[in-house]
Amino acid sequence: MSSLTKRALLLVANYDSGVGYAWWLMESFWVKLAEVYHRQYQVILAYPSISTLSSSISQASLLAMEEDFSDMRIAQVLKQCRFLRRNKVCIIYFSDQKTWHWRYVLYRLCGVRFIVIHDHTPGLRPPVRGLKAWLKRLIHQLPWLSADGVIGATEFVRQRCVTNGCVPLSRSYVAPNGLPSLTTPSKGADLHSIFDIPSERKILVMSGRAHRYKGVDFIFRCVSHLRAIGQKNIHFLFIGDGPDLSTFSSLAKEMGISNCCTFAGRRDDVPSLLEGADIAIHPSRGEVGYSLSILEYMRAGLPLVVPDNPSVCAATVHMFSGMIYPDGDVHAASEILQQLANDNALRTKLGSQAKIAVKQYSLEATHIALLDAFTKIVREGVVCPLAEA
Repeated sequence: MSSLTKRALLLVANYDSGVGYAWWLMESFWVKLAEVYHRQYQVILAYPSISTLSSSISQASLLAMEEDFSDMRIAQVLKQCRFLRRNKVCIIYFSDQKTWHWRYVLYRLCGVRFIVIHDHTPGLRPPVRGLKAWLKRLIHQLPWLSADGVIGATEFVRQRCVTNGCVPLSRSYVAPNGLPSLTTPSKGADLHSIFDIPSERKILVMSGRAHRYKGVDFIFRCVSHLRAIGQKNIHFLFIGDGPDLSTFSSLAKEMGISNCCTFAGRRDDVPSLLEGADIAIHPSRGEVGYSLSILEYMRAGLPLVVPDNPSVCAATVHMFSGMIYPDGDVHAASEILQQLANDNALRTKLGSQAKIAVKQYSLEATHIALLDAFTKIVREGVVCPLAEA
């Protein structure tokens, strides 16, 4: 069957192709789906805009095109519908879109047979009850309005989809986020030398997007508290860039702790930098149960300090792979940091155990779970008919 007569599998990106560095996990999903399905479907990857394409996308068995599916204004939705009809789209694979929406009806009228949502959105959402829950469950019984399947980035997200989104259990799946295997073992960098940090200080590290939601201000309060009680052998290193990086720097100055905080910005040697640190902390206000950064800390053999927020701490076992403090409690978190900074044996023990525990979170296992869920959603034996020429 030629590509001109094939029905299409549409993979939808939410950002310009040039920010692929922040979407490497989604890119790996797109590449894997294209690898498996390109003989059966024309695989299209739609970006809102295309600037540069990563090498993995350029080499994949897919066609990159421009079409913005994030704009839900009626004129834009009609434009999306024309795109779907023109390209004979039979299956849509969305990331972080709504599990039901009025535009899905129009998509199906244009020939779309299956809509799959992969939910990577962070944070806590309480279970819904009463009339609201009844209405949500009713909507999800209307097949043209709702997605055919929802894949959670972790078990926490899958459960949230069921209890808060009221997605039927039979249409909810999980593909737990994981890390790729390192091709070559990383060697710990000398952070004291690279960033001119006094040698007597233990390095407390956090990596990720520089956004207030990540709770970096909480770390500042902990560092300030520790210095106030005479614990001055901890230095905070933040690795990453983002919209609030300059705000973090300014806040550290305002709090009088800029001499014990370093902002490394975006780096290409993160594994090596993490290997050179002593303690990791991740006080984010919300994740998907854990974050890729948390898995990276564990892989680097770092003792990890996290809040008891269930959207953050799901990969951490207290006093085994890390230490958990009551969310928002500066004194409790500071006490843990003080203990870890002063106890080399405890740091080594927790870090070694974290390194073992993280092996269950592999990208290979994630891909297997993704393909299994995708196969069940795009039901075997149900064929997308060819559109009329």
